[in-house]
Amino acid sequence: MQHSTIFPRSLRYLLAVAEHLNFTRAAESLFVSQPALSQQIKQLEEQVGTQLLERSGRNVNLTDAGEIYVRHVKRALTEITSAGEALDDLSNLTRGSLTIGLTPITDYLTVSLIRQFLDRYPKISLNTVEMTQQQIEEAVLQDNVSIGVIFSDSFSLTTRSKELEAYTLRTDSLVLASRLDKKNIQVDKELSPATEALTQPLALLNSKFEIRKQIDNYFANNSLDPLVSLESNSVGFIIEIVRRGGLMTILPESIVASVEDLSSIRIEPPLPTHTATIIMRRSAYRSQACTAFLELALSWH
Repeated sequence: MQHSTIFPRSLRYLLAVAEHLNFTRAAESLFVSQPALSQQIKQLEEQVGTQLLERSGRNVNLTDAGEIYVRHVKRALTEITSAGEALDDLSNLTRGSLTIGLTPITDYLTVSLIRQFLDRYPKISLNTVEMTQQQIEEAVLQDNVSIGVIFSDSFSLTTRSKELEAYTLRTDSLVLASRLDKKNIQVDKELSPATEALTQPLALLNSKFEIRKQIDNYFANNSLDPLVSLESNSVGFIIEIVRRGGLMTILPESIVASVEDLSSIRIEPPLPTHTATIIMRRSAYRSQACTAFLELALSWH
């Protein structure tokens, strides 16, 4: 959609006179009568309260005030024209920006989705911010981020949650993970009792994160008291230290499967299943970039 430039008639007439320095030729270039043009210029001078043109017979020149005024009018016209072009770019997704809030878990889960979005819309500026689930919900409600991706199908906030709209992205199970033992790889792993599987200390996300609360609930509900030797707010750090051996962790199965040196251990009772969920403020304005990301995410596999 092309946006026509909206610009006051009197200013367009002034620019034409400034270009031709002649009322007749200016009127001809605008396809209007000379009296109509002269009337518009007169009204403009009355509005600004100063003389813009010096008339001498058929010729006309800009006054000092006219020179200054025309310079600013040209600048304004350029900006207005650029604004229309920018709107066209937005509708074509050749310009725009998008800020997405991610938890340490969902930033790993959505890497391929974000890569697809950047490949499809390379001129959209994408900014990702890592936060806890509660921080993401608050940021969405305050319009500090357009989209949030959380690893839960329920909200942390007890107030204003009705203002949030949720879209299911994918479901993923939590699994116990350890360094891959290449000398003893089992193709068909049987379920192991959690009490027997938790043979090494754990490295987990700290208690600020919703996933940790769910893990702690799992331990409490099943009378488990494993040793948590390391807490961190970085999934990447946890993965690297577990790969070196001596520690285990609990992460979404898809993340563990994507790391070459980690193996998952199926335990009984099974760890919780979680849903990666996109959240947005229900009544928020949705930019073209925001809408495009949501459409791609909902078709993502």
